Amino acid sequence: MTVGEVQTLIQNKGATVFDANDDDTRKEYGVLPGAVLLTSHTNYPLSVLPAAKTEKLVFYCGGAQCRASDAAASRASAVGYSDVSVMRAGIRGWKDAGQRTSPAPQS
Repeated sequence: MTVGEVQTLIQNKGATVFDANDDDTRKEYGVLPGAVLLTSHTNYPLSVLPAAKTEKLVFYCGGAQCRASDAAASRASAVGYSDVSVMRAGIRGWKDAGQRTSPAPQS
């Protein structure tokens, strides 16, 4: 998905967005407003996913070269979620497009 498509989904509350970045990336770039922060891109608890397996899910990570979002999205698809996407531009592309971020929570 493009940055613009994800921004529209966030505005319309049309998807649940998941951040597959590590803490260092989150501290440097922030996070998309309202994103669910995954503890691991490969082994996050399935309980963070919505109950309805038809809900739209969007995963992102650091940027176009990062594949953590792909791994996280594959995990959701593997357990039956049917509308799973990746924002390939990641947090770097989001910021480059002038979109607002939220500060990373302090751990």
